[in-house]
Amino acid sequence: MAEETDGIEEAFEGQLRVLVTAAGQIAERISRAREEASRRAQAVSEQAAREMKERFEAERKTAQLEVSRVHTPEWWDRATPEQMAHTYQVARAWTREDPEAARAEQTMRNEFRSRYNLDVDKTDANPAAVSAARQKAERDRADADAERHRAATEAAEAQLLLNQADQEDRRADEARLAAEHQSDPETRAERLAEAEAAGDRSGAIREDGRTVYDSAERREGTARDLESKGIDGQTVATRMRADVSQARPATEAVTGTKSKAPNARKGRSSRAAQIQNAGLDRR
Repeated sequence: MAEETDGIEEAFEGQLRVLVTAAGQIAERISRAREEASRRAQAVSEQAAREMKERFEAERKTAQLEVSRVHTPEWWDRATPEQMAHTYQVARAWTREDPEAARAEQTMRNEFRSRYNLDVDKTDANPAAVSAARQKAERDRADADAERHRAATEAAEAQLLLNQADQEDRRADEARLAAEHQSDPETRAERLAEAEAAGDRSGAIREDGRTVYDSAERREGTARDLESKGIDGQTVATRMRADVSQARPATEAVTGTKSKAPNARKGRSSRAAQIQNAGLDRR
C-alpha cells in the first residue's frame, strides 16, 4: 500500500510540474500579447485605446476574483493540478499590471515550494510533456475565446433585433395616430390594420431578440464563472456549446459531472485522495 501511495504522489507532483511550467510560459505570452494589443489600439485611435482598456479592465477584475482564492488553505486542500496551474497562469499573466495578482503569484510560489518542493523558476519538468501541455492549454484557450466571440456576436445581433422591434413599434404608433385623424371609415380601417400588423411584427422580433440576448449574456457570464473556478478552457467551451444545443445551463452540466472533493487532505494518504479526484488514478 505504501508503494502505491508513493507512486500516486509522484504522479501528482510530476503532473503539477508539467502543468505549472506550461502555465508560466503561456502567462508570459498572454502578458506580451496584451501589451502589444494596447499599443496597436493606441496607434489606431483614442476610442480604440479606450475600448481596449475597458476590455482589459473587465478581464483584470475577473482575474482578481480567481487569484484571491490562493490565500486560503482550503483552496489548496481541494484544488487539482489543473486548477492550480490555471490560477498560477492567471496570476502570472497579470503580475506586472495588478498588485493583487503579484501578491497571489508570490503566495503560489511559496505554497508550491512548501507543499510540493516545486520551484516555479526551475521545475525540471520534461520538455516534451511541457510542450504538449502548453499546446493543449492554448487550444483550450482558443476554443473558449471562440465561444466568447460567438456570444458577443449574438449580443450584437440581439441588439439589432430589438432596434428593429422599436422601429415597428413606432410604425404602429404612427398608423394608430393616422387612423384617429381619418374621417373615411375604410381608410381608418386600413391604418388600424397596418398598426396591428406592425405590432405583431414588433412582438415577434422582440421575442427573438430577447431569446438571442439571453443566450449570449448568460453563456458569457457562465463562461467567466466556470473559468474563475479553475475549470480549463476546453471544458468551458464544450459546456458553452452544449448550452446552445440543449438549452441547459452550463453550470448544471459541470456540476453533474464533477466528483465530490474531499473535505481536507493531510500527508500522503490525503494527497492520494486528491489525485483520485483529479482523475489521475489509473487503477
